[in-house]
Amino acid sequence: MNAILQQWLEAHAAVSSVPGAGILLPDGNFLCHSNGENFSPEKIGRILQQFAGTQINLFEPDLAPRWSTWVFEQGKIRFVARADGLLLGFAMYADPDDIRKLDRVSAEFLTLTFN
Repeated sequence: MNAILQQWLEAHAAVSSVPGAGILLPDGNFLCHSNGENFSPEKIGRILQQFAGTQINLFEPDLAPRWSTWVFEQGKIRFVARADGLLLGFAMYADPDDIRKLDRVSAEFLTLTFN
C-alpha cells in the first residue's frame, strides 16, 4: 500500500505550484513529497499530525466534511480524510490552472483502491 500511495503522491505533487504534500497513515507514519525548502518532510509530517488531532476536536465522525481547505494569501492547503484513516495534506500556491485541479485530485484520493 505504501508504494502505491507514494507513487500516487509523486504523480500529483510533482508540479511547481505544489511546494509540499503528504499522506498520514493510520499508524502515525507519513509519506511526503517536497518541492520547496519551506516544506521539509518533517514539517509536512507535523502539519498532518496537527491537523489530524484538530479534526478530531472539530468534527463529529458522521459530520466531518469530505475535505477541508484553508485559504491563505499566496495559496491553499487542503486536507482530505478517508474513512480508512488515511489523511492527505496538499499545499498549493495560488496558480489558477493548478488550483482548479485540486478538487479532482481530492476526489481521486477518496476513491483510491489498493487491489
